This record gives sequence, structure tokens and C-alpha cells, in this order.
Amino acid sequence: MKSWHKASILFLLALVLSAQTVSTGDKMHVRLRAIGEKLKCQCGCSYTVGSCNMLNCHFKSEVDAQISADLGAGADEASILGKLKEKYGTLVLAAPPAEGFNLVGWLMPFIGLVVGLIAVRYILIRWRRPRPALGGAPAASGALVEKFRDQMEKELADLE
Repeated sequence: MKSWHKASILFLLALVLSAQTVSTGDKMHVRLRAIGEKLKCQCGCSYTVGSCNMLNCHFKSEVDAQISADLGAGADEASILGKLKEKYGTLVLAAPPAEGFNLVGWLMPFIGLVVGLIAVRYILIRWRRPRPALGGAPAASGALVEKFRDQMEKELADLE
């Protein structure tokens, strides 16, 4: 085998191995971005902290610095999110926690869907039910009709 073949194989092998290794900074950036995706940016945009594209965003830079410091100290994701929730409140979370009154927010769409399906079923059953024939009211007896006719004639005579 020629020396340039060996060199090219070694070069390709080194290239493959270097592509597979991720530096510590890259891993930190990936974790920083993943935690940032769970936080809502407070600068006025509608993005998360991880994807806020506003130039010089004051909130993103502040939170990224806090997250980086906590990651450098070895804190896990849950403790970092808890710390930020404690500092900024639950409004900073991109998704409300499924606890307390927020649980209603998670359950209400499903409850509404079930109630809606039950209502649609009830309405369809009512529409498909055969209706009674018209004129089903009982006919008034002749004596009752004569009684009211006499009363009407008497009241009309009093008006004249």
C-alpha cells in the first residue's frame, strides 16, 4: 500500500473521530438551550428563552448567565428551573405546571370535548326521535264550549 493511501485513510479516520466527539462547551450549549426552551422570554417577544432572536435581549442574556453558572456548578435541570421559577414566578415557565389551579387548564380541553360529544349525541337522538302527530290535543267538550260562549255573549252585552 502506498504511503498516500495510508495517509488518506488515517486522515479520514481522524475526521470521523473528531466529528463524533463533542466538546464540553457544545454539551453545555445544548443543555443551556434545552433548559431555555422550557422558559418563556419576558422581553415582550412570544418566544422561549432558548429561541429568542431579539438583539441584545436583556432577559435572555440574564437568564442564560444564570443557567450557565448553575450548569457550571453541576446543578441539574429540575433545580435550575425551580430556582428560576422561585425568582421570576410561574409566568416564566413556558408550560404551566400541572398542579393546583393550573390543573384546570390542562384538564379543561378534555372535559370540554367530552361534554361536547355528549351534547351532540343528545341532540342527534332528540332530532331522530319520531314526533307525535299534529292535532293530538283533546277536543273540548260541547258543554264547556257552550259555557264559554254564553259567558262571552253576556260580557259583550254588558259592553253595549
